[in-house]
Amino acid sequence: MRLFRISNLLSLVVATVFGVLLFWTSQAVQQKEDQLGELKKNLAQETETVRVLGVEWDYLNRPQRLEKMAVEHLGMELPSATEVVKQVKDIPEPSPLVIPYNPELAQEVSAQAPAKPPQQKSIPMKAEIISPSKADKQSFDKLIESLDGGTGE
Repeated sequence: MRLFRISNLLSLVVATVFGVLLFWTSQAVQQKEDQLGELKKNLAQETETVRVLGVEWDYLNRPQRLEKMAVEHLGMELPSATEVVKQVKDIPEPSPLVIPYNPELAQEVSAQAPAKPPQQKSIPMKAEIISPSKADKQSFDKLIESLDGGTGE
């Protein structure tokens, strides 16, 4: 009988310890949830503030507003077409497009390509310079001259 009483007492102590641990854990979880809720609230406020500031920035940087302020406060004027480009020869030639040769990339692409018939040979890639043709340059010059009023070069 005495053994029965000690086991009952021991069970009561263990149940009490586990109850206290459960209460302590639930309180810690509740505090963390409160902190998380506060952080989410602050994040939402900051996100809204950033959105409002972005809209204000876009409003303040409107080209019409900046142009008006430049004229009023800096005494600037809009440039005329003759001030921007006076003659066709003042327009610089477009820079050619250069495609660099990358041997590692060429090997990788050829390794991934499907098998070719035996009669075809693979052509190694080289750097290419793409520039406008003479006809394109002449038609561009004519277009500029027509826009310039025929007073080109």
